[in-house]
Amino acid sequence: MSTTLTHSVETNLSISGVFSNSHFKRVINKGKSAFIDSKIKKYIVDLKLNNEATRKDVLDTFYNYLLSDYRCEYVYKSLITKNILLGRHSLNTTTQLNEFRVGSSLADSVLINGKAVVYEIKTELDTIERLEDQLADYKKAFPFICLVTHHSLTDKYQKLLKGSTVGLIALSKNLHLSEIQKAEPEYQGLDIVTMFKTLRKPEFSNLINEYYGYVPDVPNMYFFKECLNLALKIDKSEFHELMSKELKKRKLKDIRPFESNLIPDYLSNICLNIDPNETQYERLFQFLNQKID
Repeated sequence: MSTTLTHSVETNLSISGVFSNSHFKRVINKGKSAFIDSKIKKYIVDLKLNNEATRKDVLDTFYNYLLSDYRCEYVYKSLITKNILLGRHSLNTTTQLNEFRVGSSLADSVLINGKAVVYEIKTELDTIERLEDQLADYKKAFPFICLVTHHSLTDKYQKLLKGSTVGLIALSKNLHLSEIQKAEPEYQGLDIVTMFKTLRKPEFSNLINEYYGYVPDVPNMYFFKECLNLALKIDKSEFHELMSKELKKRKLKDIRPFESNLIPDYLSNICLNIDPNETQYERLFQFLNQKID
């Protein structure tokens, strides 16, 4: 679709800011977003849309602009969701966790299927400043790690990853994710404390009960510590399997909109993050399908 959007830092940041969990949380809860509508109003003339255009049409145009002119982290996350989670796997068999805390780092995306894989994104806009520390953290909880970057940067990251077990995936010119270097499992760096702390209380309680057949009968203030003490006695690789099993149980409230292809590519990652229920999806679709005034 032809537009006359001006490529600039201001435009890039302004349009990319639309694709935020917080704005769409307001949509699913209130049925509106003053922020999103303000951006539509700001750029509607430049978008050159017809008189029947809806918010969905505008957001689609915004996202296509990002794909071609400003491939920020959100674009990569959306493509991981589209091409890997929904393209190769299924929400029935695979769980995706975004912005997942591992040690002192936030993994951009973790996909848990037959195995758990961390995807760390380094766009054309990123630096490598924290990469070494991030990879060190991820290796404490996950044996498989993939770095995802733009095809123009693959030589740079191949050199950095030389001799490493970390895989490398490139975003191609036609917006496909292509494996450049296969991720190999690395179990020696696994750390029980780091893995344990990725879990919520019901999850580590289930894990301890499954392994030992009981959970500590102690006051609540001591429960975490006593469960961790028991966890430290489990083989690291076995604990990773038990951890992954618990994390995989983090399922969405309603996967039918994904199964019916009702969710636009540019919202799939946001919907995974905010996890709307049926009523909230109805508000979202009403918002998207409303004509622009």
